[in-house]
Amino acid sequence: MRQKAEKYADVYRAVSCVDKPWSERKQSTPGYMTVYLALVMGILLSLILAVLTAVRISTIRMYIECCADMALDSALAEYHREMLDQYDLFFIDTAYQTGDPSYHRTEEHIFRYMERNLRPQEEFPTAGAKDLLGLSTEAVELLQAGVATDDGGTVLQYHIVQYMKDISGLSLAETLLEQGNQLEDLQGRDLEAEWDAAEESLKEEIFRRKKLQDKDWDGEIPETPSDAVRATRSEGILGAAAQGMQLSSACLSGAGRPSVRHLNSGTGLSDGKEAVNSLVDQGLLYAYILKKCGSFGQEKENSALAYEVEYILQQQTQDRENLKKTLQEILLLREAVNAAFLFGSSLKAEAETAAGVIAILLGLPEIKDLAATVILFAWAYAESVKDVRILLRGDKIPLVKSEESWNTPFSQLLTYRSHLDSYRSSADGMSYQDYLGALLVCHGAKKAIAGLMDVMESDIRQTPGNSNFRLDGLIDGMQACIRVVSGYIGSYEITRRYEYE
Repeated sequence: MRQKAEKYADVYRAVSCVDKPWSERKQSTPGYMTVYLALVMGILLSLILAVLTAVRISTIRMYIECCADMALDSALAEYHREMLDQYDLFFIDTAYQTGDPSYHRTEEHIFRYMERNLRPQEEFPTAGAKDLLGLSTEAVELLQAGVATDDGGTVLQYHIVQYMKDISGLSLAETLLEQGNQLEDLQGRDLEAEWDAAEESLKEEIFRRKKLQDKDWDGEIPETPSDAVRATRSEGILGAAAQGMQLSSACLSGAGRPSVRHLNSGTGLSDGKEAVNSLVDQGLLYAYILKKCGSFGQEKENSALAYEVEYILQQQTQDRENLKKTLQEILLLREAVNAAFLFGSSLKAEAETAAGVIAILLGLPEIKDLAATVILFAWAYAESVKDVRILLRGDKIPLVKSEESWNTPFSQLLTYRSHLDSYRSSADGMSYQDYLGALLVCHGAKKAIAGLMDVMESDIRQTPGNSNFRLDGLIDGMQACIRVVSGYIGSYEITRRYEYE
């Protein structure tokens, strides 16, 4: 009976607690847990811990991705300032002005940016702040990086063409290609060699026939207009066409140029980028060279060479030599055009008349046609020298002459050097810059990009802090593998590709 009474008393106390205040009820109510609740609590705790771990892992992964993006963005933000200022191209200098390009330097920069992003509390200490992720960078490795000079400058050329497509249309490139094709058709003919051969044939014919007429003939041949012009030809085109002009004497070091030294190599163009090989793309490269590089009459300030386009064409170490060779090329092209015009124009009659006089004086009417040919070659040369002079003075000349645009009268042939500045200017035709562009087309993109790399490197080395600059230390982006370790949960690896477009 006593046990039953105590049982009912406990029930009464439990029931009567309902009417008591909470503070009194808490003190008086006994606590207990059922077996079911004990089993459920274990499952609930496991679920909660699993969710917390999943949240931590997701947070870590997201945070690593954000930090990797920021670190690679920061690396791309360290583009070379002079390449942008002078050439409007984005590249990272892996030498960082040390003169010793290396992927490891870029990896160290990315590593440093990762550390700052993963542990901002070390950069900006905050009282009571706790690191809940425990992340630190284990390693950074560049898997791919395209060097500007890879594959003969393919990477550099790709970015040049993209830049030109962004800022201009294709009309300039198409014009350059058209002019280049016109001049390319003339390049195979060496008028000076034909002139020499005709002159030699004339002298042999005169000697043979005079010997037949007079065995005691002393072999003396009277001077012709061709002889007078030939004497000035031996002085070279630079002395005639550029007489009285101030010429540059700058030069480059021969051994250190990218076109001749051993270059660092990368992985070339990244996936998705194609080498620019179409004719229009090549035309854009030539247009870029004319836009960014100096030349005679349009010299670039603070450049290593004054005549940079001429260097790209000839790749000699001295400005004067590059200019001379370029002018000689233009001269030969002009000779071919001018001779073709003369041999088919009414002006030919004046040369034939002079040749007839010479033939009469020698008593050899048979040589009239051959003498006329030699005189026409000399006349075409004199006009061509004046053409080059006109171009150097900044004026234009028609590609194909007419009698109205012909500037060298036959009466001035013997003294043409004294009349080089006497000509009729033309609003139409091709300028010196047009001829340079056309010659770039004739020489081809491979030679153009090689010479351009030399010019770029030499120019940037003229700027403060870049005396050891190397073009083969530039990369246009990278594919990086970043490994991060957590103080709480294992390690993680992320691969990202970031590059300039």
